[in-house]
Amino acid sequence: MNFAKRAGALLLALIMAASLAACYPLRIAKNPNPTNEPQEANATEIVPDDTVLTEEPVMTDEPVVTDEPTEEPVATDEPATEAPETEAPATEAPATEAPATEVPTEGPTPEPGTTPTPTPKPTNTPKPTDTPKPTATPKPTNTPTPKPTNTPKPTNTPKPTEAPTPDFEFKTYDIVNNNEYTESIFSKKKLTMINFWATWCGPCIEELPNLQQLDHNYSKLQVITVLYDSGDSGAVDRAISIMNTQNISLPALRYNNSMKQAFGRFLASAALPTTVFVDQNGHLVLVKLEDGKMHESVNGAKSYSEWCAIIDSLL
Repeated sequence: MNFAKRAGALLLALIMAASLAACYPLRIAKNPNPTNEPQEANATEIVPDDTVLTEEPVMTDEPVVTDEPTEEPVATDEPATEAPETEAPATEAPATEAPATEVPTEGPTPEPGTTPTPTPKPTNTPKPTDTPKPTATPKPTNTPTPKPTNTPKPTNTPKPTEAPTPDFEFKTYDIVNNNEYTESIFSKKKLTMINFWATWCGPCIEELPNLQQLDHNYSKLQVITVLYDSGDSGAVDRAISIMNTQNISLPALRYNNSMKQAFGRFLASAALPTTVFVDQNGHLVLVKLEDGKMHESVNGAKSYSEWCAIIDSLL
């Protein structure tokens, strides 16, 4: 739109220039002898009311641009036949309108009469493509770690109870029924009393009834006798006769090599009768005697009451 306005203003300027050019012959006709003297600076010229005061056009290649364009030519006294001369430049108007199709660009105003060089349209610089934002790596979902199941501790399988190793191991037979006896006999009672005697030992024979009574009266006690002279000729028969006479039912075992290896150390320097106590596991039980000392065996015969005191202390 600015370019169209400028083109219209240029066209009007051309029309006025043509009008001023037409007025120049009229002035020459009115004043054929103009003086070359310069007019005084303060001299004024009276112009008739019916005439228009015009200035001589400045002969220049550039058209005169006026601030107030007039749409109609200035009225003159010249006949109308000269009007076509003023319209001659109008034919050049289309040449100035040619750029009207151009899109005006901002920049310096072209001088009148020159064809403005169309400013090339700026090429649209492609917008930089937005760099895609890196996609946020999804946080791993916290998969609950299954708690390890407590492996049940293996139950301690009880080891089979090992039979305690007895202090004494032997194998012998009784003199009456010839039944076999070993250290296993100790497990039958809490306390076993082993009395060693001989057919030639008077105190031993006198003590047998007391031993029989102890075996009968103490439920946790068992009494076993060992015939020390069982290897002598006729000793077994004599021992059986003695036991039958006193009604002794206690076992009477043969003193063989097995019994000697198990209990011989208690008889090496001791007098008969000799008594040894063994617990349920076959271990030797020490006995505290009148002297206040602990003894492995009891030497000599004891009365019933004396044996009861010793047995009570062991049970």
